[in-house]
Amino acid sequence: MVMITVDLDKCTGCGACVDSCQHRILEMQDGVCVPMKPEMCRFCMLCVAACKPKAISVEV
Repeated sequence: MVMITVDLDKCTGCGACVDSCQHRILEMQDGVCVPMKPEMCRFCMLCVAACKPKAISVEV
């Protein structure tokens, strides 16, 4: 299973990760990114690439 971690200290709430996720796994809640459906992740890493502050990590 894929593990998506968001470092809340680094997340700026810009939403770039949410916009980049083709499978709609990520959502914005209370101004930060939250992985809502990690089981649907296909490990494309687009969210990681879109995150300028490097707040997202994805592990298999």
